[in-house]
This record gives sequence, C-alpha cells and structure tokens, in this order.
Amino acid sequence: MNSRLLAMLAVLLLVSTAAQASPNDDLTAAIGKCAAVTDNTARLACYDQIAAQMKTMAAVPQPVAPQTDAPPTVAPQAQPVQTATAASSKEKDDSWFGLDLGSWFGAVSPNRQTTPQQFGSESLPPPPVAPGEAPPPKPIDSITATVSDFAYNPYGRFTVFLDNGQIWQQLQGDTSQARFSKRQKDTVTISRAALGSYSLVIAGHLELYKVKRIK
Repeated sequence: MNSRLLAMLAVLLLVSTAAQASPNDDLTAAIGKCAAVTDNTARLACYDQIAAQMKTMAAVPQPVAPQTDAPPTVAPQAQPVQTATAASSKEKDDSWFGLDLGSWFGAVSPNRQTTPQQFGSESLPPPPVAPGEAPPPKPIDSITATVSDFAYNPYGRFTVFLDNGQIWQQLQGDTSQARFSKRQKDTVTISRAALGSYSLVIAGHLELYKVKRIK
C-alpha cells in the first residue's frame, strides 16, 4: 500500500510540474478522470499512463526560434563633389591692349612662366590648330582713341586718359615733350614696338612717345 501511495505522489508531482510548465486543458481533464476511478489498481494504472506521457513530452526538445544577426547598416559615403573652374584663354576685346595677359600668339609671357615646360616659350611658334577647331583670333597691333583728359608730372612726362577707359603714361626715359590741345580733344594711336614696348603718336604730329599702360 505504501508503494502505491508513493507512486501516486510521484505522478501528482509530475502532473503538477507539467501543469506549471504548460497550461494544457486536455491533461487536466485526464487527471480528473483518473481521480474519479474508484478501483485503486485501475486508478494507479491511469496515473502511470499519464506519467509516461509526461516523461515523453519532457524528453522532446522545444523548438527554439532561430536568431539571425542582421548585417550592420553602413551609411553611404558621400561622394566628393568635383568642381571645375573654367578659365578663358582668349581675349578678343581691344580693351586688353597693352596689358600683360600672360599669352601672346599662344605663348606664355616671361613673367608668367612658372613651370619648366613654359620657360622660354615666348619665342616658340604658336601650337598647331586641331582639325575642326577654329584658329584663335590674331592679336591687334594698335588702337586709336580720343584723349578725354591729360596731365603732366613735375618732369614734364604726360599721362593721358582715353575715352575707352584706358590710361597711358609716358616713360621716364623718354625726354620728348608732348603738347596736347586744350581747345579740342586729340586723337592718339598707340602701337606695339620692339621688345614689348609701345609708342604713342598724336594725330597730325610725327613725334613718337614711348608709353606704358597703367590702367
């Protein structure tokens, strides 16, 4: 009798543990049916059957949800913005006449030669024109403008203000004395001369004056 009581207590313990682990209504109903059996042998056999079912259920491993490691999100790298500054290499307006633009017939002037490849290029012929490309405009050799105003320094060298906005000044090494009319505005012609110099002629006069552009 004691062995039967111990067996019943073991079955009740397994049933209690199973009931805490899993709320199964069918298992609870089966236990209730076993408890209602009046015959001790039949009741114990009923509990033994339930105990065997509980052992089988405990031996079956519970499925574990697979864990997937999401790949780290990599922020897209910002692409460098490439910017280009286009610089014009041709000047067609005669308002640049007399200024050092850094190029003359496709060559680079001496004071702007900053690389070994540019050194001495002012004496080279212009580069050939590519097929289908328009040839560059030829530089002008002289300009003609009206003197809107003039002035003399203490040494008698003149400065003329032209109607095109340019200002030209007589070189200190030129000792010729120019006479501009105060009653009417003179017309002057400035031309390129040897060794990168410039000469000014007043209309109606034969005298040449060596000048340089200051504006």
